[in-house]
Amino acid sequence: MKRFFIFLWIFISVLCIIYTFKWLFFTKHIWHFKTSAGKLEYFKYYEEIMKSIPSPTSTHQIETAWGDVFIYEWRNQNAKDFSPIILLSGHSSGTPMWSENLEYFTKNHTVFAIDTLWDVWKSIQNVPLESGDDSLWLAETVNKLWISKAHFVGHSFWAGYLANFAVKNPEKVESLTLLEPAIALNSLSFKTMFWATISSIWLFPESWKNYALAQISWESSENISSENPLAQMIKVASTEFSSSLPSPKTLSTEELKNINFPVYVALSDKSAITGKAALESAKLIPNATVKVWENTTHSLPMEVKEELSKELEIFWKKIDFTKNKIQFSKYLLNYKKWKNLQI
Repeated sequence: MKRFFIFLWIFISVLCIIYTFKWLFFTKHIWHFKTSAGKLEYFKYYEEIMKSIPSPTSTHQIETAWGDVFIYEWRNQNAKDFSPIILLSGHSSGTPMWSENLEYFTKNHTVFAIDTLWDVWKSIQNVPLESGDDSLWLAETVNKLWISKAHFVGHSFWAGYLANFAVKNPEKVESLTLLEPAIALNSLSFKTMFWATISSIWLFPESWKNYALAQISWESSENISSENPLAQMIKVASTEFSSSLPSPKTLSTEELKNINFPVYVALSDKSAITGKAALESAKLIPNATVKVWENTTHSLPMEVKEELSKELEIFWKKIDFTKNKIQFSKYLLNYKKWKNLQI
């Protein structure tokens, strides 16, 4: 019996290594659902969640070189003096992830929520993406929305991609909010990659996959296997969806120290995705507000939605008021110059 368990452990470890190397180095294709039934089930939960939140004022289908990007917009007519918010959600969760945060974000801002390319959701990928293309398609999308600058907010893997985008396109960034960012501030540990692989192998029992996800996020297995529509939607995606996701790049010490826009970093005190290494990296950013939220998991944005939203609103208002003050000062200076020319 002991030999059997040793053999089983070796078999699982080898399988995980093969899947991990395939994911990191060999997988390159256009995302797709493995079965039509899986697609129907995923979008059943997706639409169920979207019906529970305020209807967007409009939607956009932006054509890019890599595919069509689907975007929801909640326009606030009283927010003309404030930069818009652009949301990018965690892997496999899409715009529905923000269902409990939107009521706070839309109070004082116009909000755009992007269903990102090469991940499950409503955007349509037409071309395989290489590492670094995440910055290019997002820049093209923002340009075609006619947004000069925005407050960018990302969670998990898409916070990781967003950090790389912001470093390459600082002129588009009013501020950057990273909620439990994956990989951008620290490399994933072998242990985390092992459990991530376990959670994605279709032939393993569901109880194993739930346990693996719990080891990554530090949520309970019961929460992961709950009937909550968002949890069910993500679980369906983990088994029924095939994507080619190049890993976000971990930012260098030099890149972190050269960031010249305001940054807010929210980290969980329990998550295996970030941890002490991410905290130390975040502290290298010159103009950063860094907070470790106690008694939270990798699902931090949903767990402390009200408290987090209040902090972010203060963070954004300070930036917008400073920007408007500078713009008014420049207007006043130009007006005085014009008046002097008239004399």
